[in-house]
Amino acid sequence: MDPISLLFTAVVSGAAAALKPTAEKAVVDGYEALKAFLKRKWPGVGVDALERDPASESRQKVLKEDLEGTTGIDDRDLLEQAKALLKTIETHDPDAARTANIDIKDIEAGANATIEDVIAQGSISVQRVKAGGDVKIKGVRAGNPTQR
Repeated sequence: MDPISLLFTAVVSGAAAALKPTAEKAVVDGYEALKAFLKRKWPGVGVDALERDPASESRQKVLKEDLEGTTGIDDRDLLEQAKALLKTIETHDPDAARTANIDIKDIEAGANATIEDVIAQGSISVQRVKAGGDVKIKGVRAGNPTQR
């Protein structure tokens, strides 16, 4: 996963999980640490607005644009914190990872581009896929995937 997608997923999933009244302490601590790191190094990244509604597409879009407009976002310590938070969420609140909208873009393959089991509570967008052979997209669910 590229650095921006990793951070975006970690922040959105972290906000969704950490802001629940029943959130595990490990999730809250991991999210707060990642948020503090981001605010310290890149104070313009819009994490606070996202916290009002982590599932909001418009708030997620602002966060994504902020991350894309930030230089040095591939900081090793930051990315390690983001990975650690995602592992913690997966352990304590796996449904929170499904809050983020998923954008799959700019895929070029000579053949055999396969994407399987993509689940999001938000939206899923696939754009600009070029393949000289097989393309297989399977098991894609968006909206409220638990009710499908």
